Amino acid sequence: MEEAIARQVQDAAETAAGAGNQITAQHWWDQASTLYNITTPATIYWIFVQIWEWRMSPNKPPQGQLDHLLMLYNQLEVEGQTLPTLTRVMTLLAALPKDWQQLVTHQVLNQPAVANITWAMATAAIGNHWDGLQAHKKHLHPQTKVNKLSAVQRKGPNQTLQQQTAPYQGSLSKVPQKKGKGKACARGT
Repeated sequence: MEEAIARQVQDAAETAAGAGNQITAQHWWDQASTLYNITTPATIYWIFVQIWEWRMSPNKPPQGQLDHLLMLYNQLEVEGQTLPTLTRVMTLLAALPKDWQQLVTHQVLNQPAVANITWAMATAAIGNHWDGLQAHKKHLHPQTKVNKLSAVQRKGPNQTLQQQTAPYQGSLSKVPQKKGKGKACARGT
């Protein structure tokens, strides 16, 4: 196999040189591309499996995810295989999160004719659903900050746990210490 490829490249180089053509990097690229860009069933299968296993995450904005799926479809087209639009849309609808499927699928499939179902319509319905979910989340969880947890006014700064669990000192007066000559007086000397 390698010998056959080397022979083809050598023949192409001799043909180009013999005809007085200048051999350029582009010429070599074109020759290598012709030899190595071979569509194989394994390549098509690998791309198809990626499409089949693709699932939309409900936690991420849909546009980037849809772009990735569209890129996979474009890779399949580069390999010479094109899926019909309806198949692409049905695959997309089947890959939606479970709690999105009923609403989005109904919106997309509620058309008078199959020919009216398009990729653009499906992606617009998904985008509208995402926008609605984001607006609903903002409504449920407003971004306001709570300043007070209690209406009870407190005196002084917040206490630490040790201060809160210490015994109550109350208004007990402290025992006055005797005045004297320091430690010697306290020892009784």
